[in-house]
Formats: sequence, C-alpha cells, structure tokens
Amino acid sequence: MPQRPIDNDEVQRVSSYLLAQGEKYTWVELWPRVVDARIDFLNTLSRVTPEQAAWKPGPEDWSIEEVAQHVLDGSKRCADLVAQLSQGKDPTLTPQEIGAIDPAQRPADRPFPQLVRDLLIDSREFGNVIEGLPEPPAFEPTRPHPFFGELHGRAWFMFQRVHDLDHVNQVNEIKETEGYPS
Repeated sequence: MPQRPIDNDEVQRVSSYLLAQGEKYTWVELWPRVVDARIDFLNTLSRVTPEQAAWKPGPEDWSIEEVAQHVLDGSKRCADLVAQLSQGKDPTLTPQEIGAIDPAQRPADRPFPQLVRDLLIDSREFGNVIEGLPEPPAFEPTRPHPFFGELHGRAWFMFQRVHDLDHVNQVNEIKETEGYPS
C-alpha cells in the first residue's frame, strides 16, 4: 500500500481550509467536528483483534497498531501546540519536534487493547484542550506544519480532525487488503 505522492494543490487547499475554519468558527463550533473525526477513528479500531492490529499488508506498509500509535503520539503534541499558540505563547516544542508530530511507523509500545484504551483517554483530553482557552484565541504566534505551513492554534486543532480522518481511511484500506486476518 504505497503512500500517495504529495499533491501541492491539495496541500494548499487543506492549508487554506485549516486557517479559514480556525478563523471563522469558535472553539465550541469546531469542537464537534474534531471530536466526531476522533470517534470515527476509534470506531475503525473497534472489533480489531491484536492479531489483526499487528498485521501488515507488506513489509513497508503500516499495521493498524502502528497507525493507532501514530495518532496517539501526534495527538499529544498537537494538544500542546493548540493550548500554547492559542494563548499567544511560543510553544516549547522545537521545530524538529513539531516536524515529528507525525512519527511514521513507530511500533506500538504497549499491547493493542491498552493502546486503544489510551487513545480513548487521550481523545477525552484532546477534546477538552479548548477548555479555558481565550475566545477569540491569539492567532499569533504560529508554528509550521511540515506540509501545511504556518498554522495558528485553532488551525492546529482542525488539523487533528483532518489527520484523524486520513487515518480512518488508512485503517479501512488495511482492513480491505487481501490477506487481512479474519
């Protein structure tokens, strides 16, 4: 399952979408969209066995548990960016750490059922990151996303939605691949 080549028009479209949505809507208006995407991701993991979670379509492909670990890792860093940027603070994350928001194919560091449980806990925490943030938030400073460029806090919040939905599709593709354990 090779990765799609990067389409610069799509990157620009998504970047514009993230920034515009973050500037147009309040935290409360964005919250259900972000949380719904996370619920969609969690639903793709339901009824996945540890054997299915560890299975890879090919040696260079991702397993479902690697995707889940990736979402968990990115979510924690993204929440930190959202909170700091929205309060007008410079994030403590270095540019290298921001670029590492999406560490690819890191093996899961816990059994799959625990990983799913930790994702549930993180999902609650991520959904609550907006609690107490200013309305409107500071739109400066920004921090660059490796593909989508400079994003403010609410754009990073919306990024998590796009990220989760991308991985919903990835998990569904893995499940539909020939050889996926039944």
